[in-house]
Amino acid sequence: MAQREIVVAVRPDAPSVPRAHHHQVWWVISIGVAAAAAAWLRLPAIARDTLWAEDGRDFLQAALDLGPINSLVAPYAGYLHTFPRIVASLTVELVPVQYYAIAMSAGACILAGIMASIVFVCSADVLPWMPARVITAMLTVMAPLAPREVLGNEANLHSLVLWTLFWIVIYRPRTKRGGLWLGVFALLGSLTEIQAVLLLPLMLWRLRDTARWIPRAGIVLGAALQILVTLLWPRGGSGNAPLGAASIGLGFFINSVLPIWIPQKSIGPAVVWGGIVLCLVLFLPFVVALVVSLKFGSNTQRIAAAGLFVGAIVVYCLSVIENPQTFYDYAQFSPDEMADVWLARYGVVPSMLLCALAVLAIAIVVGRIKLRPSRSTIPRLAAYGAAVALVVLLVVQFVPQDTRRSGGPAWQPQILALRDVCASLPGSSTVDVAETIGWHVAVPCSLLQRSGE
Repeated sequence: MAQREIVVAVRPDAPSVPRAHHHQVWWVISIGVAAAAAAWLRLPAIARDTLWAEDGRDFLQAALDLGPINSLVAPYAGYLHTFPRIVASLTVELVPVQYYAIAMSAGACILAGIMASIVFVCSADVLPWMPARVITAMLTVMAPLAPREVLGNEANLHSLVLWTLFWIVIYRPRTKRGGLWLGVFALLGSLTEIQAVLLLPLMLWRLRDTARWIPRAGIVLGAALQILVTLLWPRGGSGNAPLGAASIGLGFFINSVLPIWIPQKSIGPAVVWGGIVLCLVLFLPFVVALVVSLKFGSNTQRIAAAGLFVGAIVVYCLSVIENPQTFYDYAQFSPDEMADVWLARYGVVPSMLLCALAVLAIAIVVGRIKLRPSRSTIPRLAAYGAAVALVVLLVVQFVPQDTRRSGGPAWQPQILALRDVCASLPGSSTVDVAETIGWHVAVPCSLLQRSGE
């Protein structure tokens, strides 16, 4: 049915902006604010004031030692980390030292909100149903396992970047300005996440569409620079034995599928009880979602569905193959070890991709219902029921959860205590401020004393 043209009367001196554009802008802003707030609220208070891993020892330390500009291009572990280093540089330049940890956590949450807004915009080509777009955008911060190691820190912010870049690749920008903004994010994002190279095959789809070139060029350029960096400063191996196929496969279910359905503390006992049968049963709905999407979706939706499904498997498998650890060797666990199973952050993005696949299938069914409303009672109930069930599963696990920073050490109390220590030391001295996993940040006494004045 043809749409009526909407004429908006404006003053001669007022900018001519369609009302629909204002509507879209408010949606984008609202999603960004809601997602950033959700990421913040999903973290316990102590975790917000505790630095995680590379956030302190590498990113903040480099900003302190090299300066906020030079630290931006410093490689670490074989590749660049542009977004984390930008946040660390801004923190050192603008924030009093006692609030460094809070600022790093807040910066990560704000970036997560921005990425949720980008996903909301870029999912439009795949998800015309507005509730589906909102759910998919909020998956950026609502993945059940995300608070454990991914939300609120820069060290693992790259996981959310990879998720966002996927949607950018699928999207066709409506304007040149929009394409340029997405291109800027795509470049900075791929200069943060080396796994952006996994998206290169997807770019062969609609390769001749010039509207897609700028964002994709940003990813290609960033990926090329990452490859160059990893060749010049290669990452060292873990020294651990490679994992067997059984452990990789079981780990995919444990870390990518089960967290969607089961709270993290109950996953181990659930696997002991149900074994691989439980894993397959809980994976089956996503297989059904793939079938529905491939059978009834448009060409764009089929491409997205295939990318989401394959991407979920590939991202997890490559991550643990590249970073083998004994606590990922699930096939060798005894029942007691499995009951206290270690959960890997490598399952966060795959779980987001699988949830998005379910949302896509629901949106496709809803779209077909609108075309044939007189014959849609059962499909309508099934589609809306599935959407509600998924939202309930996500909301139930929204509350602040156990994270790897839940035990501290909190940053601010240490800074207050170390100011007194620095008072008895030469001005050129440094003191170690503890963070997680036994790492620390060497902070100049001059900075501590200056901030306390």
